[in-house]
Amino acid sequence: MKYARLYTDSAGETHFEDLDLPFTLRDYAPPAPPFAVSPFAPAMQYGFLRIPAGWCGDWHPVPSRQIQIFLAGEVEAQASDGTIWHAVPGSVVLVEDTTGKGHVSRVVGQEDVLIAVVRLPD
Repeated sequence: MKYARLYTDSAGETHFEDLDLPFTLRDYAPPAPPFAVSPFAPAMQYGFLRIPAGWCGDWHPVPSRQIQIFLAGEVEAQASDGTIWHAVPGSVVLVEDTTGKGHVSRVVGQEDVLIAVVRLPD
């Protein structure tokens, strides 16, 4: 599974990178047949964000490390290196730019955005 990562470098600039999540065939819930399972990682909290159509957030860091899973609507996020990442339903991003310049986010299209957020330990 492909997902994006937004992070801050040592100079405080933000960047996106594409990552690939590995899966292994496992007996996850016997007696059900095996299926592909990714590694599990620690999480702290989860919640949901509903962001209205037309919303734009100027340069800001994220308040905590988090996985964002886009459920509805479309978002564009710009890293400080100029890269623009486009999220549609089904997109997943690991957001780690908790320091530095941060990023710009804007809702594109006429639909509100719904995001499932899983906060991660530092």
